Amino acid sequence: MSSEPLPPPPAAKPPSIPSTTALATAADGTTTISSLGQDQLLDIFLRLPNLPDLVRAALTCRPWLCAVRSSPSFRRLFRALHPAPLLGIFLKVDDDTAPSFAPLRRSDPVVTAALRRGDFFLTSLPLDDAWTVTDCRDGYVLLWNTLWAVAVVNPMTWAVDVISFPDDVADGSLSDFGFLGFHLLTSDENPRSFRVVCLCADVSRVRAAVFSSDTRGWAVHPWVEIGGENSLKYGAGTMVDGSVYWPFYAEGRIIKINTASSVDLPSHTTIDYWQDDFIVGDTKDGELCIVRASDDFRLHVWIRSVGGDGIGIWVRQNMLSLGAEIDRVTRGLEGQVRVVQVRSGCVYFSMTRMTNAGTQRTWFFYLSLETMEIELLIHGTFDDCAFPYHMAWPPCLIGDDGSTGHEVEASC
Repeated sequence: MSSEPLPPPPAAKPPSIPSTTALATAADGTTTISSLGQDQLLDIFLRLPNLPDLVRAALTCRPWLCAVRSSPSFRRLFRALHPAPLLGIFLKVDDDTAPSFAPLRRSDPVVTAALRRGDFFLTSLPLDDAWTVTDCRDGYVLLWNTLWAVAVVNPMTWAVDVISFPDDVADGSLSDFGFLGFHLLTSDENPRSFRVVCLCADVSRVRAAVFSSDTRGWAVHPWVEIGGENSLKYGAGTMVDGSVYWPFYAEGRIIKINTASSVDLPSHTTIDYWQDDFIVGDTKDGELCIVRASDDFRLHVWIRSVGGDGIGIWVRQNMLSLGAEIDRVTRGLEGQVRVVQVRSGCVYFSMTRMTNAGTQRTWFFYLSLETMEIELLIHGTFDDCAFPYHMAWPPCLIGDDGSTGHEVEASC
């Protein structure tokens, strides 16, 4: 007895916003696009492929723009379904030269227009000292210089904030005082608001100072002992859900700066504590993770989870071989692979090699932890210190009545 094959399951649909408005009709009983209620309109907008398409649609007419501006729940759902597109990468040239920006070649006219109109050469920065990029997030670029100042730049709007460090940030330090790094905190519902987190350390302690663009002031928090001699590496920290996680390589643990607590790294049988080539980041769902590239061109991923006893554990997720894809792109050239950044489930990694002329050639790749697909972004003769820059959510799509600040923990 033969059987008919089962039909394929229907394609998955994006989640919709609960409808509270009935579909309106014209006087003659016909339904037109102008008859759409706000809930139906936003449900259609969720099916647009990306943020640039939403910008074009919302700016078509005032009612459509008002629909997007008045619905924070729609904007949250759209961000979850359609991450902001990557526009390019800020690169370090040398210590005495302004950062360079390498745009990605995109066919979208909105993205192209943004790149042309924006200040991606950072010409609006003061020329009193060389600036170094230290973070990129939600359309902002964070830089710092040796004159004890940071600058927050929005290349899309040409806005620049130059902020001097607090005078008392080094007060009470014991010895070997130094800055560990700087991070940005931004608000989805108030793109004009940001906070800068400055981390510094002495021989055995760390402290945080937080600048708020709303109050225009710094809050310097007390020193916190880290339980050992400081071996924290500059620039190795990662901001995840409002907390800064910093690898404590010498002792096989990660310090969570905001709460003065720490979590252990995977055991020494799976990762070498003395190697500083792994990066702390987060998954698309906001879970803490560790990603490391080994010498045999394999990518190792651990995700922080909770065991049956309620205790946090590291769960090994994937071990992906990068060799075949790297060989295809680099035509068999050999080099060193390094993870550059892990954010929201996106892994950016590089491969570098020295040419016969003595220059360094670098390839930058993108990998999605969800799909495990690899994409070459750019390559050229530059350093492998890179900061991916994503398109910001346009302030014009957010209503003033929906703007709220981002809460930051007030203790180290």
